[in-house]
Amino acid sequence: MVTILKILFQMFFRLFFTVEYYGVENIPKTGAAVLAGNHPSYLDPILIYTVSERPVRFLAWDKIFTIPLLGLFVKSFGAIPVNLSKKDSNAFEQAVKVLARGDLIALFPEGQRSQQGYMERLKSGAARMAIFNKCPIVPITITGAYEAWPVTRLFPRLRKITVKFHEPIMLDPKECDSRHEDSTFYDEVTEKWRDIVDTRLIPGLKAQESLNKHFARPAAYLRVFEIVPLAAYLIIMVAMLLFHRVSWLWLTLPLITYYSYIILDLMVLKQGRKSKIIRDLAAPMLMLLWYPTIVIALGIKVTAFISLVMLTVGVCLPYYWANYYDTQRFLRGLVMTYYLSFAIQLVKPAEFGLHWSLTIFALVYALYHRSLFWYFQVLLIALYGGFVYWIMGDQAMYNHYFYLLLGVIVNIYILVFKFTAHDGRVV
Repeated sequence: MVTILKILFQMFFRLFFTVEYYGVENIPKTGAAVLAGNHPSYLDPILIYTVSERPVRFLAWDKIFTIPLLGLFVKSFGAIPVNLSKKDSNAFEQAVKVLARGDLIALFPEGQRSQQGYMERLKSGAARMAIFNKCPIVPITITGAYEAWPVTRLFPRLRKITVKFHEPIMLDPKECDSRHEDSTFYDEVTEKWRDIVDTRLIPGLKAQESLNKHFARPAAYLRVFEIVPLAAYLIIMVAMLLFHRVSWLWLTLPLITYYSYIILDLMVLKQGRKSKIIRDLAAPMLMLLWYPTIVIALGIKVTAFISLVMLTVGVCLPYYWANYYDTQRFLRGLVMTYYLSFAIQLVKPAEFGLHWSLTIFALVYALYHRSLFWYFQVLLIALYGGFVYWIMGDQAMYNHYFYLLLGVIVNIYILVFKFTAHDGRVV
């Protein structure tokens, strides 16, 4: 049952918080050890518990045990209640017994969740336990969890979390014997632990603060990939005037809506993470809305629209969690590949042309830049390409070489011409 729960928790954290673990091998394979980490959120005990191959006992706030269901849950995992309002000798003695049996005990020296993300006043319980049992302390740095579930929020948000297990602090047994009642020794070990945890925590929090400032910045002016639809509109309008295939209204309304939203974003909407994400999603949404109209206007044939939509969603999804600049760069290439594919259709019609150009662009991009979850993209594209080739045979590649080349050329373009993610200026 415990193993199944661990797997389910790992899947949950990986999917919604893209949790990444580092240094798990630093958890001792045998013998007693104190696992001590900073405490930014309610998620912290589960983050540690699910990745440890060995059973871990936790010290937990005694008030949690009085909460229906949650109290039963923490009891079932062998948590030890501790009274945080006073020096709880009973909890300390229970923890020492766990270590005496050669097991792992985990706790958070802050004694409570962090108020600002940074560690403040620390308690010396972790150091005392390690000194009393002459066992190592494994410092743990948890970053991103404060942004995901700070003390001020009732429910968590989807944010990336990383958990770093540092090399254990090894204590000298002789010094532990001679100074086991020395409070100064407790403080020295605690401060050593703090220094190790802060080496990763402080840069992580500063990076998050910088990212939050970026999201709060004024909305970007028109970027390169947001201008491309306007150029495509003018070209398609000329084709429509020549062939009179569809009403201009079906082409114009989505474009007006698109640029109206951008103006709204620039002048009215409050800026933040959500507004930046929605602004980025607007370009792919316009691509999909325009698709039927463009196909009819240009008199071309592109098959399997639903399949194309699923492919586009699949290759874009990992960039929800990726670096913001990677997302901007990927969207610029995706939009350009999309519209240039229609230009090639006028010269070299091919039913799967658009499919192949987007597929090759996403594949080359994923393999070269190795953004977060790039392997998911590669797997998806391989399965998709294999399925199309299995259905169509050699016909799947007929007249498609220009589209394959386009996917590569666009990747070269976004490497040569670099733009800032915020305002679209060349750097």
